Amino acid sequence: MFQPPLPQLPPEDDLLTEGVLRSSRFSDIYFSTENGLEEARHVFIKGTGLQRRLAGEVQIIIAETGFGTGLNFLAVIAEVLLQKSRTKIDFISVEGCPPSKQNVKAVLRAFPELRKIYDEFLQKWPRRWLGVHHMSFLDGQISLHLHYGQAKHVLPTLNFSADIWFLDGFSPAKNPEIWSPEIIQQIARLSAHEARLATFTVAASVRSSLADAGFTCQRVAGFGSKRDMLIASYMRGFSLGKTLRPRRVLVIGGGIAGCAVAGGLKTLGIEAIILDAAAQEGSGASGNPAGIVVPFLTVGDMVGMRLSISSLADTRAFLDANDLIISNGVISLDYDKRKSSRQKKIAGQGFPPDLATYRSADELSATCGLPVKAGGLLFETGAVIRPRQLSSQLAEGIERIYGAKLHAISGEEGAWIAHCTDGRTFPTDHIVLCAGADLPELLETIGYDLGVYQVTSGQLSILPKTTELAALQIALNYSGYTTPLIEGEQYLGAGFDPAADTAVSQKGHLHNLELMPVELRQLAGLASEWQGRTSRRLAYPDRLPLAGNITPGLSVVSALGARGLTLASLIGKSLAHEIAGRPSILPYHIMMALHPQRFFDKAI
Repeated sequence: MFQPPLPQLPPEDDLLTEGVLRSSRFSDIYFSTENGLEEARHVFIKGTGLQRRLAGEVQIIIAETGFGTGLNFLAVIAEVLLQKSRTKIDFISVEGCPPSKQNVKAVLRAFPELRKIYDEFLQKWPRRWLGVHHMSFLDGQISLHLHYGQAKHVLPTLNFSADIWFLDGFSPAKNPEIWSPEIIQQIARLSAHEARLATFTVAASVRSSLADAGFTCQRVAGFGSKRDMLIASYMRGFSLGKTLRPRRVLVIGGGIAGCAVAGGLKTLGIEAIILDAAAQEGSGASGNPAGIVVPFLTVGDMVGMRLSISSLADTRAFLDANDLIISNGVISLDYDKRKSSRQKKIAGQGFPPDLATYRSADELSATCGLPVKAGGLLFETGAVIRPRQLSSQLAEGIERIYGAKLHAISGEEGAWIAHCTDGRTFPTDHIVLCAGADLPELLETIGYDLGVYQVTSGQLSILPKTTELAALQIALNYSGYTTPLIEGEQYLGAGFDPAADTAVSQKGHLHNLELMPVELRQLAGLASEWQGRTSRRLAYPDRLPLAGNITPGLSVVSALGARGLTLASLIGKSLAHEIAGRPSILPYHIMMALHPQRFFDKAI
């Protein structure tokens, strides 16, 4: 079935002239030349009554059309610091054409009072990739959900109830699409009862669309030389009841999925404890000595690809921030005619160069340091890492209890008790199952079934530094993968055994060898001299992970498969947000595609 290609972001169109940042496409400025920060404070902070909410509310959602330079967001952080507010904020913004980091840095220098804030902000400036980019500020108090893409495509995929809206696209005369009735209807759909809205424009078309969508509008004094601006309130919608926010969450499983969930909860101020059936850290696939982080790209716009791109951006940012990268870049070789055709089609979809570019065999040979006979995709942002280091960093500061094999669960949401086989019990408000390949057995033990699944095993081959293959300079991915030399060892992975045998075998080594391109096999030395390690993987029929609630107070993150190193961080953080009663980071349609009940509930 034909799928249209993933839409890509338009080229940068921001121009900086005489200290003023403009969009060449829309012939409009990003913020007032009189004083952009004071404009943000007057129109959006004061116009929506944000100061009052920061003084009295535990948690709010601010949504925005037109992120631009991020100045409104920075103004919100500054206001939180000024008031010493403890209000937790989810700031959800959409940007269709992100400006260059260089120009944003230049114009933000005009506001020295924001220096400490924008320095951190610019350090976290996301890659220019379509999808959602998540960043935390003020030790998790403020969560930025920045969606790169056209608002008409992004807003219908989201599900939240905003307390405040900043409408800050380019002027309706220059960019009417961002102010269209369809966009305004989406804004209404995503608004809480008594939501407040503010914008700099008083255009009749905007006022009319807001009124039609259920907003009550009022003209008030504008900023500087602008006579008027618009504020509005939304009296439709529902006053949502407070979500039960757990104080303690038990995470069952100490692999990368469990570590990502636990770390996400800790960032949000929720106590998380990891119960691990293993005797020590890194007993499963997350304990492999090396692994690769790569995107999963498809011919056509697929949920799995959107998830992968956003996850890679998030994971790579985390790896860079914590100095966890062993080797930069991964080459995906055309190991047969079918993959060659597929990868050339992928390359033709216009992905950003730092995500994927197609290179010839000669170019790849020069890059990797060994002769390869096929072209392929270069994933510049791919990486080789040590999975255990990533897991440990994700769960830094989290209590871990080893040798704690779950036997049963009793109680209900908010009052669970986890029973272990050795007789220990652990009371908790919420439980998250992150047991990897052990999940089906665990589910059966506690009386749940998520449908047909497959458990396989994969063998990692460990080569000595004495082979000719050790000259490899960058990881290769084909139907298996090969890493460069890492501290005297090189790794080939990873076999696929449907029998899920966990014994290291010569047969497994030979299978890994056969996966390699023919021209590289002769460089790998004798398989009889290799060592190895095996681990098991869990997969469901659609090959997507599981993430979400099984029943109130009981959640799951599992079946990450061979892509766990790329996917775990963002999926774990997104589920942590849901558990905490805050908006999911990942779009609604992606979280529904991952929902553990999707094989039974046709409404999902």
